[in-house]
Amino acid sequence: MNNYDNIDLEMEESLSVRVEEPIRRKKNTVYLWLRRIFTLDDELNEKHYYPIFIIFVSVLHISIHLLRYISSRSKDPSLSRLLYDGGKRYLPCMRPASDDIRLRKVACGLLYRNITCNYDDILRKKCFSFMYPHQLWRMITSNLLHVDWSHLKNNVSLQLLYGIPLERKYGSIRIVIIYWLCTLSASLAFTMLRRIAIGIGASGAVYGLQFFFIMERLMAIKTNTDQRRRLFIVIQLLLMVVVPKRIAIFTMNYRKVSIGHAAHFGGGLMGFLLGIGMFGCPWPWNNENCISQRICRRLTIVFVFLYFLMTVTIFFLRDAPSMERFLYGI
Repeated sequence: MNNYDNIDLEMEESLSVRVEEPIRRKKNTVYLWLRRIFTLDDELNEKHYYPIFIIFVSVLHISIHLLRYISSRSKDPSLSRLLYDGGKRYLPCMRPASDDIRLRKVACGLLYRNITCNYDDILRKKCFSFMYPHQLWRMITSNLLHVDWSHLKNNVSLQLLYGIPLERKYGSIRIVIIYWLCTLSASLAFTMLRRIAIGIGASGAVYGLQFFFIMERLMAIKTNTDQRRRLFIVIQLLLMVVVPKRIAIFTMNYRKVSIGHAAHFGGGLMGFLLGIGMFGCPWPWNNENCISQRICRRLTIVFVFLYFLMTVTIFFLRDAPSMERFLYGI
């Protein structure tokens, strides 16, 4: 065998390459499970938005309450009183009373029982003279005020719980519209059903987000064919709706606070209707494109229009009631 034959033999030898298997890292299953709980992804690689609005409005709630808290404990609590008196939901500041009520003679104050003034003059000082008695901004600004830190904590925590996953999936524009429509609906329902009460808090908007979230998840159960995914959504509803609601009810009963059920009803109803208008009715016997779903959406839109038309009409047609017995304590 010559040298050339040796070269040929060496070239014919097979080359073997050793490929090392990648090191598998142990996944944090608890973290991944919790992450799935707080997301609304029904498909892979869904587009996500930044929850700018819901975080901004939550920070605004905390900042306003902190400012009121600091001011109320200072030597001059006038700023805290100004924010409260100027933003609370109070019907006599938003609608005029009848002439016989406005011209009624009342005591000028607790220290001036022997001096009489017109009821309207006293109420004007309580409400501030600017645009009195048509201060319609209170429909919105009452959302930004809270009674105490516990009230703030409950509303902001639930607001973030439902608002962040909804805004990440559907974007800020839709959530802004839903949030403030639910706030307006809560204020209209409150002024219609609780005419002599004062209302503050974001619970009306929170109830709206909660019912919108429920409708979104029910439609996800309907459209998903995977039974494991459906079971997961049911668990998601239990952990994000039932458990927080039981905690909130227990807290309110323990603290024995006054609850604005009218505002909760108005906000929750609007969130429910907007959810049907956007996703359709979660009936199990039809699909998304059938005629009954289109009829359901259109009827819901009509109902939302009629609801606002009715509540706004009632609000402007009815005069404010007499608040004489609460005049010096509001």
